Amino acid sequence: MDELRVSAAFRREYRTALGIRPEQKLLLITSTWGENSVLGASFELIGRALAELPQDEFRVIAAVHPNAWYEHGGHQIHEWLGASLRAGLILPHPAGPTWKAALCAADAYIGDHGSLSLYAAALGLPGLLAAFDEGAVATDSPMDWLGRRLPRVAGDRPLEPQLARAVRLPDAAGRITSRPGESLGLLRGLCYEHLKLAEPAAPCPPRPVPLPAPPAAPRSPLAPARFVDARLTDTGPGAVVTVRRYPAEVQGRIQSHLGEDAHVVADEAETDPRWRHIAEVLLARGSAPDDLFARHPACAVVVTDDGVLSLRDGRRYAVRGPDPEAAASAVLALLAEDRDPEGEFTLRTGGADAPLSLRLG
Repeated sequence: MDELRVSAAFRREYRTALGIRPEQKLLLITSTWGENSVLGASFELIGRALAELPQDEFRVIAAVHPNAWYEHGGHQIHEWLGASLRAGLILPHPAGPTWKAALCAADAYIGDHGSLSLYAAALGLPGLLAAFDEGAVATDSPMDWLGRRLPRVAGDRPLEPQLARAVRLPDAAGRITSRPGESLGLLRGLCYEHLKLAEPAAPCPPRPVPLPAPPAAPRSPLAPARFVDARLTDTGPGAVVTVRRYPAEVQGRIQSHLGEDAHVVADEAETDPRWRHIAEVLLARGSAPDDLFARHPACAVVVTDDGVLSLRDGRRYAVRGPDPEAAASAVLALLAEDRDPEGEFTLRTGGADAPLSLRLG
């Protein structure tokens, strides 16, 4: 706790090291080991978080207890979480300090009866519980206290609004230690007393957690297919188009987060035919737009490498903006509202605004 407390001042550095952009929120999912842990009792939660939280607005990191990791093996853990990893999950190896850095970098947490839930609460993070083994928790212990105060995640309701109502427990830190900042000095004094040696005069303050190495996830050349909810949120001059994107592979039975008129964006080289055949936006990979329109009747917009958007009716729009893929979704939103796509707009993704210029020709 002392180490985490002094590390909290370096939140920005930990977020940068983990690849979290300033406008993004980081959700920490922590699981202890056993059948009543998050992995054992609520395994689907990690996939739900990746499915239901917009990719541009949220990142998700899973801190898995070493006992679970070594019981099943790293290969099995990666196999179970394969779809979530492809959707952007950060999964650090447990034999290192990354979980501590994640606690300092996170904006909220979902946990169980493992100690990380208590540490997260002590750092002031809002939290929820996805599992909790009352039988493994001593009555009136700090963990029992936490379990009686945090709300449980409901499996039949959308996750994002539940996360917005996560609870902070400002008294949690006092249940971990009554001597904050003094643990190293107290323990060193006790050790030297038992050794019957003179204790060094120099102080031994806690040191910040080391910066984690960049997440070492395998990178695929294939951009994953996504559901996209694009809509006009300000219809005045320079209309604002808000784009929220969700990985397609991990979508489950709860789909209200996708919006009423979500569309699919997929790469021409997508290996799962489900997404290519229903995609309204295709990312060209060498094929001419007319060829893609002929092969994929559902496709309405083709994005080419030069940042040009081709529509099925023959119109072509040059994009000046940071993200041609999101611009294609913005064009669909404008057309749905009978707006001329040509002009100057504001593209809002992940809570950040960027100018978007679309020119016909």
